[in-house]
Amino acid sequence: MLRLTLALGLLAAGPLLAASPAMAGVLLDRVVAVVNDEVILMSELEVAVRSSEKLQARVQALGPNATQQQVDQAIREERSHTLDELVKSSLVKKEAIRFQIEVSEGDIERYLQNLAQANGFKSVAELRKAVEESGEYGAWSDYKQDIRDQLIVYKTTQSLANFAVTDAQVREQYRKMTRGEASKVEVERFLFTPEEATAPARDEAYSKAQVTARRLRSGEAVDTVAAELKMAGQTRKTIGRGEVAPAVEDAIFAAAQGGVIGPLETGQGFLVMKIVQHMTSDVLSFEQAKDNIRGQLEEEAFNKAAEDFRNGLLAKAHVDIRL
Repeated sequence: MLRLTLALGLLAAGPLLAASPAMAGVLLDRVVAVVNDEVILMSELEVAVRSSEKLQARVQALGPNATQQQVDQAIREERSHTLDELVKSSLVKKEAIRFQIEVSEGDIERYLQNLAQANGFKSVAELRKAVEESGEYGAWSDYKQDIRDQLIVYKTTQSLANFAVTDAQVREQYRKMTRGEASKVEVERFLFTPEEATAPARDEAYSKAQVTARRLRSGEAVDTVAAELKMAGQTRKTIGRGEVAPAVEDAIFAAAQGGVIGPLETGQGFLVMKIVQHMTSDVLSFEQAKDNIRGQLEEEAFNKAAEDFRNGLLAKAHVDIRL
């Protein structure tokens, strides 16, 4: 999901960013953008620039030997991008008012506690001290208002942007991630295909598959069953991830060695398999990996939907940039 960016800019970036003359000294406030009937001030923009995670990353990437000119250049380049983000956030907050979406004090306090813990502080009081000492915000109340604004933007976007991740998408992503991996299963495979496209032929094929599965489960030798079915020498297969239908793959990789699977209905007929061996692999099973994959896909889907939502609001707004 959307990551809320409430970084302690001066603490994170260190003295190099804090000392930048492009962001220091007495600021004569002025309007840098008009969004419909709202204004964005230079002071708001500068606070947002200083706490920008993207800017922090750029400054850190410059390394300890970066010149002040290089830092100032990075700040100037990020200022325009940050203003665009403030414009879009302003539009989202208007939507929050229109749809009566609110953030409670409890929401803010819970987020502060999580934020303090994530940044290694023992309490919110320690976080507050660090914020006040950083000099980024005029007061602790300003910092809390920043949090409220960002939570409102997040909550509104989550409510109004359209996004969803299906089970099929999770499965397909897993197949993409594991395709070509060493994880394989060796099986004895029996496929029973109806001789013609009629119900009786289908029932006959299914009946043969049932009998075969029952014989294999009872411990009868694979070679004996295969010989009777005129499949001798044709049943041994090695199957890797992504090579068969998802339902078949799930059954194969979940089954224990010696287990019998089926009959499974496939596009070709009815499938019965006996697991010979699982070939060692570090690849997680689908059941083990699916929650993480879903989380990643939901974050990607949300971010794209959020950007589309914000751009849609921007397209209908009157914006006057005065930077």
